Amino acid sequence: MRLLGSPQVEHRGGKPVAFDTRKALALIAYVALEGRQGRDRLASLLWSDADTERARGALRRTLSTVRGAIGDALVTDGLSVSLLPDAVEVDVQRFRELMNEGRLEEAAGEYTGDLMEGFAVRDSAEFDEWHARSRERLRGELGAALDQLAREAAPRRALEHARRWLALDPLHEPAHRALMRAHARAGDRAAALLQYRECARILDRELGVAPLAETSAVAEAIERGEPEPAAPEPTRSVGVDEAVGDLYTRHGEYARAIASYEIALASAAARDKGRLEHKLAAVYHRLGDWERAEGHYRAAARGEDDPALRARIAADRAVVAHRRGDLPLASRLADEALSLAERSRDDRALAQAHNIAGILRGERSHLEESVRLAERIGDAEARVAAMNNLALALGRAGETDRAIALTRDALALSAAFGDRHREAALHNNLADLLHRAGQKAESMRALKRAVRLFAEIGEDAAREPEVWKLVEWS
Repeated sequence: MRLLGSPQVEHRGGKPVAFDTRKALALIAYVALEGRQGRDRLASLLWSDADTERARGALRRTLSTVRGAIGDALVTDGLSVSLLPDAVEVDVQRFRELMNEGRLEEAAGEYTGDLMEGFAVRDSAEFDEWHARSRERLRGELGAALDQLAREAAPRRALEHARRWLALDPLHEPAHRALMRAHARAGDRAAALLQYRECARILDRELGVAPLAETSAVAEAIERGEPEPAAPEPTRSVGVDEAVGDLYTRHGEYARAIASYEIALASAAARDKGRLEHKLAAVYHRLGDWERAEGHYRAAARGEDDPALRARIAADRAVVAHRRGDLPLASRLADEALSLAERSRDDRALAQAHNIAGILRGERSHLEESVRLAERIGDAEARVAAMNNLALALGRAGETDRAIALTRDALALSAAFGDRHREAALHNNLADLLHRAGQKAESMRALKRAVRLFAEIGEDAAREPEVWKLVEWS
């Protein structure tokens, strides 16, 4: 099965496999990529507009067509549908295997086009959504490979990889920066600076915004002929997969963050599992997938002896309960977080516990204490969270000027750790505050910056609407 590019199915000898309907090809592609599926799931996926009996009948006829085309490679019973693993080769799986093995050049070569390019089925909105989401996820995986290749390959090949990455999305600033760096490595500073000007022109034309400070800093370093500051190395005590997951989380590349944390979790020692489960939960939390977030938070808390970590887990669970509308549970978890944090005497845990208490109780004293604690221990991430939440509370109380100033300070501080999702949320919150203050032009500029950053987060902000709901966080 070749699903990258225009979809094709062939027998091993090269003879094409023909299907009499597009839904037959859609069905086999979906099962090939998602694994065993229940019959009711497939019926609702491909015949969502039909009643249950008609959808099941259409599924039976389509399965008969597929079986006639591929024979025993199709495995069915009364409840489910799957493909015989050894009988089917799928290029998407080959691409991902090469990625996991670190054979990035080969993986990039395997990617001959977007998932099922030009393919669509009628009256199957849910399939179309799955197709779009899967296509964007694969494009993101290719982008990650091209990013690394652009950094590690010889200059000429690095240029090719950076150009291909940028072609995926001409508005993606990290790809512009990669191409600038590749030109500089090749000794062509003029081309690197020309690429910066092209980046600025496209962003201004399409979004009405200037390049991010990080992009401008790269251009300035190249213009001066200076090397860029090296990215901080992960500490030796942190596993590579966990460190990569942390990086992807800060960049808002959540599918890859989840994959990295899961790899780390699979080989982690028992003492590290709670911390990794907590990080996995936090990614699902950001995506608004409350059920998975809660499941991983529970797994993180199970058997955890460290009261400081348990306090932070309880605080995060309280935010999830708050988002789900379960206020009694949120309040109980917030109290538990504060009690554990006080017992642990851990200022980081205390800052987070006061933060969530302030969110739930509407008491600014808790938020002020959270800011003070985070500032004292030099924790920029905790301080930004508390400053943001305090600014929101001030805005609700009508103290707009102080709220705006506090949000601007939080934005300046957030550059210390480069968390795109939280930076986007801060710009979004700032836009609301400026609008409330009658500063319409400034509000629109902040909103455009938020939109641009949100577009780089998760699978696709347009199809992952929950990422926009990161208004308050602990």
